[in-house]
Amino acid sequence: MGYWLVPINRYVRFVSNSGRTIVPKFSDLREAALSGRLDRFVCEVRGALVDIRAGDTVWGYLPELDVGLIAMGLAQRPRAGKKATVAVKIDRKRTRMLAADPLAASTIRRWVPDLRHGSVDLELRPRAFSVIDSWVNERNERDLEALEPFSVKTWRDAAGSTRSLSLATHDIVAPIARLLRAQEFAVGVVTPIAKEPRFVARRMRDVVVLQVCRLSSSKGRAEILAAVGSLLETRWRLERETGDPNLRFTPWLACSSRPDAEIIAFLEDLGILASWPLRGGLVDLTERSKQYWYQHLGVR
Repeated sequence: MGYWLVPINRYVRFVSNSGRTIVPKFSDLREAALSGRLDRFVCEVRGALVDIRAGDTVWGYLPELDVGLIAMGLAQRPRAGKKATVAVKIDRKRTRMLAADPLAASTIRRWVPDLRHGSVDLELRPRAFSVIDSWVNERNERDLEALEPFSVKTWRDAAGSTRSLSLATHDIVAPIARLLRAQEFAVGVVTPIAKEPRFVARRMRDVVVLQVCRLSSSKGRAEILAAVGSLLETRWRLERETGDPNLRFTPWLACSSRPDAEIIAFLEDLGILASWPLRGGLVDLTERSKQYWYQHLGVR
């Protein structure tokens, strides 16, 4: 049995249970995978893919938004013709997991830098295969170990649950979770989930404590002051409960929109990272937050 990594481009077509084509954009593919509507994807047999056989495992790689690994399935018998194709039957359980917790494109490119040229036979790239297999089958256990001191639920368990579909598509936290995962953080969700989710993320000695602040007023001053108090109290409590002086805690306030300049200065003076979502599933941070991110957190 072989293993293949296929970039999702104009030569790949996703199909739903009803036979309709699904636009190969992250938001559409994620929604179809989480809802169980994603049935298969069909690839033109090009380049190295001429050696694919029925029963081979195929992973779909989406470069959009640095998403990365988002689909997995088993190859069916290739169809010959002027434009030969091979259909890949979706493994719904694992694809659902990848839609909620994809392996970042930047991580994959580290081991397969020439992926932009076409499909890759992972039997010839054992290190890349090891990274992908570990992400799919072992990463959640490693996250559980890293997050054990904080008594939280892993992002994969929480976002992949049928009861928590909103986490995987949350307008504020889902992009941040992908950003942290791309930097090899274990991300945990504080349970039970309140009106807005709270995170604890850890990579070695770095711990990020994140709280959502949805601004309803014009400036959001009242909401931010309340959220800051809760966020700092959570950080203080976690520091006391873990009792580990080697851990470095960083508070992060994820706002629903950009606060005004005075509030941004207030948050930065308190040492709180502040962010807000941008169109297209991206995240923006304040200038000092960016500096701290690049110096201490986003270094991988």
